[in-house]
Amino acid sequence: MNDIVTTLARSYDDTPYPGRAYAHTHPDYMAVLATLLGLKPPPIAHCRVLEVGCAVGANVMPMAVSLPEASFVGIDLSPRQIAKGQQTIDALGITNITLLARDLQDVGDELGQFDYIIAHGVYSWAPAPVRDRLMALIKRCLTPDGIAYISYNTYPGWHILGAIRDLMLYTVRDVEDPQDRARMALALLDMLAESDSEHAGAFNSFIAAYAGRFRAMLDRLGPLSHAFLLHDALEAVNEPLSFAQFAAHAAQHGLQYLCETEFPMVLPQGLKPETVDAIRSFSRSGIDLEQYMDFLRGRQFRQTLLCHDHLKIRRTLRPERLTGMAVAALMRPETQPVDLAGETPVVFRNLHDVAFTVTAPITKAALLYLAGASPRAVPFETLVAEARRRAAEGGAALRDAEPSALARRLGGDLLRAFATATTLVSFHLHPPLVATQPGERPKATALARLEAQTGIEVTNLYHDVLQLDPFDRLLLQVLDGQRDRAAIVREMTGAIAAGRVQYVNEAHVSAPRAGLEVEIEQRLRWFAQAALLVA
Repeated sequence: MNDIVTTLARSYDDTPYPGRAYAHTHPDYMAVLATLLGLKPPPIAHCRVLEVGCAVGANVMPMAVSLPEASFVGIDLSPRQIAKGQQTIDALGITNITLLARDLQDVGDELGQFDYIIAHGVYSWAPAPVRDRLMALIKRCLTPDGIAYISYNTYPGWHILGAIRDLMLYTVRDVEDPQDRARMALALLDMLAESDSEHAGAFNSFIAAYAGRFRAMLDRLGPLSHAFLLHDALEAVNEPLSFAQFAAHAAQHGLQYLCETEFPMVLPQGLKPETVDAIRSFSRSGIDLEQYMDFLRGRQFRQTLLCHDHLKIRRTLRPERLTGMAVAALMRPETQPVDLAGETPVVFRNLHDVAFTVTAPITKAALLYLAGASPRAVPFETLVAEARRRAAEGGAALRDAEPSALARRLGGDLLRAFATATTLVSFHLHPPLVATQPGERPKATALARLEAQTGIEVTNLYHDVLQLDPFDRLLLQVLDGQRDRAAIVREMTGAIAAGRVQYVNEAHVSAPRAGLEVEIEQRLRWFAQAALLVA
């Protein structure tokens, strides 16, 4: 057992895990889901958060910056990663976060109680005694109303990915250098992805499809792909399990399944009604129902929320639970003008091209209002009032409508959007203070500016990760809230002249400054829309 832990520690020291933020681990997001399911989670502003397996702390640092009155503790097996994270904390002067190099098996009660506990990328990659220790720690250290997040690999999807892992491990069996192992594994993935043909058998077609999906996911990670591949697929320990087995393990420790962070996946969407009826007849519990859906969908990864088993979860979504929340959405109608007077269906689409159809005038007006306010989250009560006013101005007969009835109709539609895709609408109990316009002296957080200096990914104020090109990365670095437009243009002009960054707008090569001013203004507006600028 100790040999395995030592091997894992050495692996993460030799090749640090790629640090980044994970939106669904944010305590605000966890608290929203708990509230929607009838619980009363701890308030966000002053919460205590523990992350197990924090690596360099790249996930909890943005949380600590946006929640200065909250406190954060991160523990990790790798002293090298903890030391690197501490350097960043010291450089930025963040005072509400502590990182500790600690073996999970050695953690007792000394850390105290936590309102939210995060374990991303730990459970499936740890030996069974350590997984037991993780569950025991959550039970012992989670406050009575607290919420815990655990991610893990699942069957049935990992039956096929497990075969690909076996192939990769066999291919690199005599290779010790981590980067050589990653390169050879990637070459194998490419071969497998292209191996399908009309004469191939069903198993080969499955392997090819899964290899292609895995390769595409790695491509999206860019420079981080080698480290992710080494630790996700080629690590010494990788033990998937079924969702039902995971839920049973949690129950053994006095914890219960709350929900999946990918909320639409909890619902039987995309399945034929006859199929849903059939699996409901086979299911003896909600756990059974979700397990059957995992089988039908080929699920390979889960991000699950747990809570103490004494809490009563109310799984019927009710619009009144949106009271006290704020709402953010950026959907635009496919056609203009929008009929606000009647129940004519209108299709709205978000930036990911996900469609959402609405008929209620109050909801149409609300989505138009939210689009104008984006990326700011609007209090639900304010949204109801503004949407009612706009719908009435558009000709809707709302004079005799009860405000509570309008709130229920709008809330129901917003919950329907959230259950369709979490990218359509987001709810917040503690929304960040974001700028809707760049302002005279635009400002990004010191952490985002540092991220732009050291990598291609930056974390926005909603804890989402964005990839920036070299021009945007340099531009973001100068947004310290001290420079006005003229100073920003001078800084970027000097950087272009010195060859630090390339200005690729060919139409303005002969008059770069005029074109650069236009380009910078456009990029600043996009930064604001992407929630990268502080209000």
